[in-house]
Amino acid sequence: MATTGTYPAFDGLHPVVPAAYFCGVIMVTMLAFQPVCVGISLAGALACSLAQRGCASTLRGLRWQLPVALLVALANPLFSASGSTLLLRLGPVAVYAESLAYGACMGSVLVAAVLWFEDASRSLTSDKLMALTGGAWPTVTLMASMTARLVPELVRRGREVSGAESACTAARPSTAAGRASSRIRTSGVLMGWSLEDSLVTADSMRARGWGAAERRTSYRLYRFADRDSAALVGVVTLVAAAGVAAWIASSGFRFYPVETALSPWWGYAPVAALAFLPSALALGGRLGWRG
Repeated sequence: MATTGTYPAFDGLHPVVPAAYFCGVIMVTMLAFQPVCVGISLAGALACSLAQRGCASTLRGLRWQLPVALLVALANPLFSASGSTLLLRLGPVAVYAESLAYGACMGSVLVAAVLWFEDASRSLTSDKLMALTGGAWPTVTLMASMTARLVPELVRRGREVSGAESACTAARPSTAAGRASSRIRTSGVLMGWSLEDSLVTADSMRARGWGAAERRTSYRLYRFADRDSAALVGVVTLVAAAGVAAWIASSGFRFYPVETALSPWWGYAPVAALAFLPSALALGGRLGWRG
């Protein structure tokens, strides 16, 4: 179910369709190391995040993702002084434009991959993961779904504990040692809270018969229909076309010793179609819901 202002892509389709899509687009993103392909993938992941997770959630993630990308871009010339266009010299270290461009591309791939994983977690919820792989790997799937739920829950509880402590002016730390002690105290509270919840969860699972039988049965909420088959064929075909185009573009591009000049090419079209498919589906779902 979509929250206010957000519309998950592939909504209403069998979980195997979004799973195939996100596996394909993440592979293309990480293997196609070419500036145009990386830029297209980054723009598509950002558009998908805005459509599925909303502007506020996307900006919260970018607050740490962009500094990490900038750090990677600036650090690469310090460790890989290669290229032919000298920009400046910092003592014994020479900074070349090609090394800086390579680092910027690495940082962009990192941010794009993180965004795609976040988008995948929005489309592939815990119930869809259980429906997708619960029959083959019930324990692994349960652990993955519980981890995906517990990590943001732990972060939210940490904010609650910190907020409660900050509300008490007498206990508010004013020195570095006090702040460190406050963080340790917060970690202890979170650990105790999590252990208590784990006991309740274990008792609930035991009461519901988890592990009582050798083979686990489940209610199938998602059934593979004809439209799912057509959608899966379309996604696989698009991933294959984008992968071939990205491979051709990457094989013909070099950063060192001289960066290859970029020019318009029709092969970027399937890469763009793959990257912007979920945002287009989310936009179509939003317009259909309004209509």
